[in-house]
Amino acid sequence: MIVKSFVLRQESFDAIVNQCKPGTIAVVRPEKALLNLFKALIRKMVVQKQSAESELSEVEAYLDALTECPTYQQKKREFVDYVHDYLQKAMIYNVSVTAVEDYVLAQCVFLCAQAVAFAANVEVLDGRDLVICHQETNTPLFDWSATCSEIERKCKEKADVIIAGGYARTPRGEVLGIGKGGANMMAALVASAIKAERIDFYVEGEGINGISSMTYDEAAHYCASNIAPFPSAALWPAKKNDIPIVVKSILHPEFAGTTISNTTVDSRKDISGIVIDQELNLVTVYGTGLLGYIGASSAIFSSLAKAGVNIRFISQTSSEYAISFAINPKDSDKVSLVINALASNNPMFPLEDVMVVNREVAIITVYGSSMKNIPGVSGKVFSLLGKAGVNVIAAAQGGEELSISIVIEISDLDKAQNALRELY
Repeated sequence: MIVKSFVLRQESFDAIVNQCKPGTIAVVRPEKALLNLFKALIRKMVVQKQSAESELSEVEAYLDALTECPTYQQKKREFVDYVHDYLQKAMIYNVSVTAVEDYVLAQCVFLCAQAVAFAANVEVLDGRDLVICHQETNTPLFDWSATCSEIERKCKEKADVIIAGGYARTPRGEVLGIGKGGANMMAALVASAIKAERIDFYVEGEGINGISSMTYDEAAHYCASNIAPFPSAALWPAKKNDIPIVVKSILHPEFAGTTISNTTVDSRKDISGIVIDQELNLVTVYGTGLLGYIGASSAIFSSLAKAGVNIRFISQTSSEYAISFAINPKDSDKVSLVINALASNNPMFPLEDVMVVNREVAIITVYGSSMKNIPGVSGKVFSLLGKAGVNVIAAAQGGEELSISIVIEISDLDKAQNALRELY
């Protein structure tokens, strides 16, 4: 059995239907553009409490263009009428916009899965009936046992089925989005539960950066970047059960793409590649207030987690004088509030003794399976950067010896890329 995942776009609809062949379980999620149309509709009616004829027309036009299948067109008309009526009631009764978004978008995802299923003449399942999550802070946590049980019960004997991906439910029946790359994550969960032979992730490009094969660990480092075709979290169910993933082009499925597996690819190169994150801020918290303060890191990062701030990089000096971490620039205000609150409420963390510096940076991550247990790789990396005149602000190496992350000024990015190119 092969499990496939697709991001549905108008131009790729027919290609997706053609890939839903016998012996395939396919997970489908609509593109972000359609979800954003729904979000605009929801905010106009529920938040601004205004009529939204133009937004509703845009949504309907997009859905109408997917397929002319009569069964789908009837479902589409019923769905649009239902959503409009639901949002009018939500506007009157002041329903939480977050709850409304999750519910309506999950319904949209299911309609898009139905569109593909009707065109391919196969069964359709709602992913909310398969994946069980618990909500803690801003991150849904999978109930692995309950999810596997539901997937096995409803998918084990299936050969031809489309699953609406991206949304789960809590044990109490509340709808939850499972985040970026929801179709990939759900495909990996389904494949893991039914012990599939392979997972195919279909993307717009031709695999991952022209690479024919890589290990799960290498893919995890590559997919941690903002430009990755799917999130690194989608890898763990496959790695856990040793199921290979093939990243393929939806518009050119005949291309081999990139195979991800446990097999280490022999290479004479020092590293497999580099990943670049440009839109990041490096926050450095330092001062005498941190010296000898047991629990400073815990206090900072647990507070940031509660505020919904995602940390992309961490570096701490052994002197305990400074902690640096990388964040999305949009979270800068949240970080300032968190640090100020800690300093104001904790006498062991006095504000006058702690400084916070926030600067725009780029992070280059050098990764590769061949780096492990090979002396001198770090030396080569930093030597090349030094010769190129690149100033390293901060650095961190994973204990698994598969990656080195280096923080530099944005202005040094081109020089750093050119300097490291000879390593891979």
